[in-house]
Amino acid sequence: MSNNQQEKREATAHAYASFFQNLSADKHNGLSEILSADVHFTDPFNDTKGLGNVIAILEKMHKDVENPRFMILDIIWSGDICFMRWDFSCFQPTLGIWKFRGMTELHFNQEGLISSHFDYWDSGKHFYAKLPFLGRIIRAIIRKASISKT
Repeated sequence: MSNNQQEKREATAHAYASFFQNLSADKHNGLSEILSADVHFTDPFNDTKGLGNVIAILEKMHKDVENPRFMILDIIWSGDICFMRWDFSCFQPTLGIWKFRGMTELHFNQEGLISSHFDYWDSGKHFYAKLPFLGRIIRAIIRKASISKT
């Protein structure tokens, strides 16, 4: 990979980090300069392709939660793959204040646009275990599997 390609990827990664740190329900139009049209997006709830589907996920998030915020903690490179460690917070009517830490793995195409976005975070602990009925069952399973009995 040339220095110009890496510089473009780094600029794209920083623009993407800035997009998420300044997340707004009405500011999704700049994503076409950051994400490829056929971007592959995966998180604990979604596995989809296409820029339009990523925008639909963001729009749904803004409908489902109040005041979603990402704080990008680190941007780290391993070859041509970028990893972003972040904290997320919002208010969700069923869960209340919702906070958790996650990691995003980004891959890039030849034009320097993001072609894959893979989110990693513990949805069992930070989502399902907090649900009113299902949460009790999941917390009991976690206690049973854990060596710590606190």
